[in-house]
Amino acid sequence: MHKNKESHFFLILLMLINIPLFLSAGNSINVIIPKPQKLLLGKGICLITKQSTYFSDTALSKHAIAYLKSHLKQNAGYQLKRGSVSKADSIRFHYDPKKIKKAEAYLLHIEKEKITIEARDKAGFFYAVVSLMQLMDPAIWGGSGKRQKNWPVPCCTIEDYPRYQWRGMMLDTSRNFFSKTYVKKFIDRMAQHKLNRFHWHLTDDEGWRIEIKRYPLLTKTGARRGPGTKLPFSTYPAMRGPKNRIQSGYYTQKDIREIVAYAKARSIEILPEIDIPGHAKAAIVSYIKLLQDPKDKSRYRSVQKVSNNTINPAMESSYVFLENVIAEVSGLFPFGYIHLGGDEVPKGAWKKSPVVQSLMQKKGLKNTKEVQNYFFTRLDKILAKYHRKMIAWQEVTQGRAKLRQNDIFIAWKSPNSGRKLIKEHRNVIMAPVQYLYFDQQYSRSKKEPGHTWSTPVSTQKTYAFNPGNSSYIHGVQACLWSETALNEKIADYLVWPRALALSEVAWTAQKKRNWKEFQKRVSKEGLKRLKVQGIHYRPVVPIR
Repeated sequence: MHKNKESHFFLILLMLINIPLFLSAGNSINVIIPKPQKLLLGKGICLITKQSTYFSDTALSKHAIAYLKSHLKQNAGYQLKRGSVSKADSIRFHYDPKKIKKAEAYLLHIEKEKITIEARDKAGFFYAVVSLMQLMDPAIWGGSGKRQKNWPVPCCTIEDYPRYQWRGMMLDTSRNFFSKTYVKKFIDRMAQHKLNRFHWHLTDDEGWRIEIKRYPLLTKTGARRGPGTKLPFSTYPAMRGPKNRIQSGYYTQKDIREIVAYAKARSIEILPEIDIPGHAKAAIVSYIKLLQDPKDKSRYRSVQKVSNNTINPAMESSYVFLENVIAEVSGLFPFGYIHLGGDEVPKGAWKKSPVVQSLMQKKGLKNTKEVQNYFFTRLDKILAKYHRKMIAWQEVTQGRAKLRQNDIFIAWKSPNSGRKLIKEHRNVIMAPVQYLYFDQQYSRSKKEPGHTWSTPVSTQKTYAFNPGNSSYIHGVQACLWSETALNEKIADYLVWPRALALSEVAWTAQKKRNWKEFQKRVSKEGLKRLKVQGIHYRPVVPIR
């Protein structure tokens, strides 16, 4: 930004002295991931400097401004100050719901002397700042330790909005625990690419990771596995980790409130998952008298070879327990949905339980699928009591469970399973394993981390996925199950750069997407932005 001829002279001089800097930022605007819906190149360069200011006429831009200010403070060493609306070298945030019609949409207009951002909601302002920062030198994302005073940005106009309202990533912190610090990093990296739903898998057979004050044994007993504990360290197919030490970890309610606020400031809602009635070994070993029938002679193993891991749906104590858990979870997570699992209930569960047999006779239930329908019908009513709606895996729709119309189901088995749900007029999030399970290997190789139980999922394959167009499709998400993600480095590798492809699948109109063009953007600037943050990504072969 410049005001007069003198500043214009110094700008030209600066450009001549710092040719490599300007080449790195370049006049190219084709560096943004996900690709905007409409992008027009202007003439010239706008320069953000210590003298630049901002002005806003709305509190909705608060988080966006704070995000930009924090990155300039860290990587330029100065604070972006508030100025006046008439000041030339300023970034103006303007609330305009008449011009900006869509939720999360924004208009970013960069001129030589000013930058104008227009939106109708918090997310729109935030995503405009993210796009602005992606047009800047990758160093703005931090981590290099070097401070840069001046930030050239190519003049352009961007009109943008998302294809889907649900653009998600799931992180499994049960199979392998990840620190609060890493969870926040994971969320921030999502926000950098306009992903807006963090699906937090907090409980499973291998560990209960959320503090529930009413039931302290859930974390005292259920968050520990390994020698001398009640949980195995590593269950099939997670056979890669050491088995001679105790693994433990959980998030306190204070931790969770901090993470929720952190995500909210980045326009991300957190979907907590309490996986029931299967995948519940950690809860069961903590409170077996509340959750399993002592006279049940059923013997079974889950797909992952875990025995007796299913909550009994015929015991009233199970519903008392689950309602108390839901009450505390609702108090921690303001998002309107809670995920209740529902996947992979083992064959053989409940078949020899006297209380289940009695329930089936009393309610006229013909088989265990109908027992599961009964279970989720009751759980859905409990959620409604706490003003929450249900999200669950697709298995919950098998049968005639009397669920609310606005519940949502995640189609994970295949794209066709999602289309089948749509035909049944179910609300769907598309997450097919063949395209969006990031726990799978990129390619079939012993050198690659990740699972092999499904097909390999390359970045190109993720990018090729088209969720489809239907009013029942709420959006798309990828899942990182953590059985083989033994540390943060492996987790990073499995997610990036596949998450870059996910972001474009979720945000950009199908007709505007092109793999080779996307690969160029990733190879040029996308990976640079990951590198400066110290993300251990999987390299992509550059386009020449």
